Amino acid sequence: MNCKSQLSTVIAFAALTLGSAGAFAQSGATAKLYCHAVGASPPEALGDREGHAITVGEITCRVEGGATDGGVLTGTTIYEWDKGSATMLSGIGVTRKPGATTAYQHTEGKQSLVMTDGKVTGAAGSGRGRYTMATGAAAVNNGKTYSYTFRTTAPGQFIVEVKND
Repeated sequence: MNCKSQLSTVIAFAALTLGSAGAFAQSGATAKLYCHAVGASPPEALGDREGHAITVGEITCRVEGGATDGGVLTGTTIYEWDKGSATMLSGIGVTRKPGATTAYQHTEGKQSLVMTDGKVTGAAGSGRGRYTMATGAAAVNNGKTYSYTFRTTAPGQFIVEVKND
């Protein structure tokens, strides 16, 4: 895989990462999300300067911990890239488990490419968001905020750690 396609792959699945936080109920609770990209656009050059691009991606995650432990998260994110770093423009999604459902919206997020020996080897980042809807066992999350960090683990795969505020 050449550097450009490798960068496209990393950007695409890393861009999806930040759509992955709507998982649990208790204040201060933490959860791990094991995620993979299920759909992603390649970086779309915006044409106004070198390295300025936008990506749109979709993810699915398995949730471990919290009120939706064992649930499945699906989400979509949009990132604006400036060479090796990105700012989230939009991130939304839903976590579903029998007896508990949450919807979330990210309010901020950043990520950077990880380079090893001059090659893109992954991505890492962090952000914040808020639960816009929560029902059943996760209802206590309604309107609450969270923070998250993530790192890629393999092409198209990443782990997100989420903490309720």
